[in-house]
Amino acid sequence: MTAEAVATRTLPRALHLELPSWIFPSIPIAAAILGFAWTFHGTLQRLNGMASPAWDFAYDQQVVYNTWHGLGFYTSFARANFLGIHFEPVLFLLGAIEWVWPNPTVLLIASSAGLAATAPAAYLLFRAMLPSDRPDAGWLAVCLAAPIPFWAATQEAARDFFHPENMALALALLAAWAGIRGHRVLMWVLCLLVLTCKEDQVFTVGVIGLVMRSYGAPAVKRRWRFIVYLAAAWFLVMILWIQSYIRGPGYSDFVYYKWLFQHPAPSAVLAALFNPEALFVMAAVIVGMGGLQLLAPRWFALVIPPYAAEVLSGHTTERILQFHYVLLPLFPLVIAAAVGARTLLSRRHVAPAFGVAIVLAALLIGFVFGRFPPAMNAENQFYSRPDSVAQLEQAIRVVPAGACVSSDPGLAVWLANRPQINDFPDMLSGGCYVVLDRNAYISGPTDPAVRQDARNALPASGRRVVYDDGRFQVWGPVS
Repeated sequence: MTAEAVATRTLPRALHLELPSWIFPSIPIAAAILGFAWTFHGTLQRLNGMASPAWDFAYDQQVVYNTWHGLGFYTSFARANFLGIHFEPVLFLLGAIEWVWPNPTVLLIASSAGLAATAPAAYLLFRAMLPSDRPDAGWLAVCLAAPIPFWAATQEAARDFFHPENMALALALLAAWAGIRGHRVLMWVLCLLVLTCKEDQVFTVGVIGLVMRSYGAPAVKRRWRFIVYLAAAWFLVMILWIQSYIRGPGYSDFVYYKWLFQHPAPSAVLAALFNPEALFVMAAVIVGMGGLQLLAPRWFALVIPPYAAEVLSGHTTERILQFHYVLLPLFPLVIAAAVGARTLLSRRHVAPAFGVAIVLAALLIGFVFGRFPPAMNAENQFYSRPDSVAQLEQAIRVVPAGACVSSDPGLAVWLANRPQINDFPDMLSGGCYVVLDRNAYISGPTDPAVRQDARNALPASGRRVVYDDGRFQVWGPVS
């Protein structure tokens, strides 16, 4: 009797069930549809309720709009070329859509679709990595992939509105799948798209190269080094040379690492590396995938570089892996889980109960520790504000198209389609219109006390009120 026959005889009866071939992929697709509707609805509520931040949502909206309206990647929030701050050429592609429909909803659709697509993308990767003739492998792939849009980590990225990294994870998973299946052209295109999402995605593409070294299709596996070379070349040419040239002496996020060069005490470095909040975020992802990463320690080690790069930053939310900063370590974590699942299946058959336990653990963690409604830690007050878009549109009719505007943070994204926009009172000039909200949503870096002082000073500034409906107030430029 062959080994395959023995293995078949030892399968639990539940795993002998003959199911239609469409069942397995339909579950992660359904999860993606549900995840998209969930996150898009929530973020749209905040957008329409004037509770979205100027940084970085309005910031990105202005750049995306500018790319196809003659201003390139200019941002008035930093008075600089955005590519010098974050190298994200993919915004140009989104700008093509906003050339037709110049609305911040475009960014929410892209963000929600990218996060939701992680379920089918991860499923394809798991099926490519796991035995194709094992029913338990199919169920395991489904149970690992379907909950990803509902993870607490995914919720962090969703509640941060839009960042290109929200699309990068699904694109990277698809690139790995394409390479394993031998779709070379598609893999290269997807790798390039991943690189255009942000400068730190060079690490993600480097990991894809290592995956191809071990699991790529023969034609890809022979040339796995070229994927790593692509990542290295992108870093050397695009990041160290072109981005540095664009930035010149201007601002860079590298400023958050200057403390590492000021001779910090070893205890301070260790405290950053073993920050309990960051470790908990990683532990939640690992538990939500059944701890399978622990069965692939060498691949699990690939999580260390992006994790260390983030927790050693001086940026408060980055060092505790909040918002979109949680996304960078997720790709190596998913890869390690796929290799761990492959190892597990090589040793034994996996009962359906194990897959069900993974789904329940991931969903429970997401509900208890997630921060997107209806999760227990959600900031529900920001998602229940009334839709005020029509009222704001009526108010800003008095502001000429293209005029300089300074507005409260929650309004800025709706006013970002212009050359000059800032969150009040940052960089306020006499030639700007000021648009304020009596029910204002204030987000960082706006200081509420500074904002209130500036608002109190408006009557004596030489400005006059040109519109006031009791909610929104518009002040004209200094006479």
